[in-house]
Amino acid sequence: MRRFVEIIEDLELKDVPLVGGPFTWSGGVNNQSFSRLDRFLINEGWDNHFGDVRQCVLPRPVSDHFPVLLDVGGGRRGPSPFRFENMWLKVEGVKELMKSWWEGGRFNGSASFILAEKIKVLKAKLKEWNRDTFGRIELRKNAALEQVQFWDAKEKMSRLNLEELEARKEAREDYKNGCYLKKSVGGKNLGKCG
Repeated sequence: MRRFVEIIEDLELKDVPLVGGPFTWSGGVNNQSFSRLDRFLINEGWDNHFGDVRQCVLPRPVSDHFPVLLDVGGGRRGPSPFRFENMWLKVEGVKELMKSWWEGGRFNGSASFILAEKIKVLKAKLKEWNRDTFGRIELRKNAALEQVQFWDAKEKMSRLNLEELEARKEAREDYKNGCYLKKSVGGKNLGKCG
């Protein structure tokens, strides 16, 4: 460990400020041990280039490590671009729905105009269908994540009793089940959920 500290000093690396709590790990008996294990280290040039850099402790519904996000500010502006989700293709009947939406629109004009209009219609229908089909899963998963965050925040202030530990465990299970539901119909990698 001493050699690691020497290397950090030799390279003139600095630890980025941590927001969201002083610890990035908890474990041991009933999660009563805390430590700062995870961090980003940057040099002066990197700091000068990106300016207001910080580390944000994120909720940890599954792991004993809190994920740490490196926030360099300057987030993307405007609406998010449309993305076709491969999980949609695993839902029974969706291909037929898409075909009916594609063939349902009647447009006049050049081939490129007709193609662009059909894509617009299909995009709008897919967005609506996705919201109706998967929105409830996402709401349940987010509610469970809020519970995990609540118990983690409380644990930072004082030890959780057995009932509270059990409540957090149940919230984590609910979160995992929400991710599983999404995964069971071909959702994104579980690593993205937790």
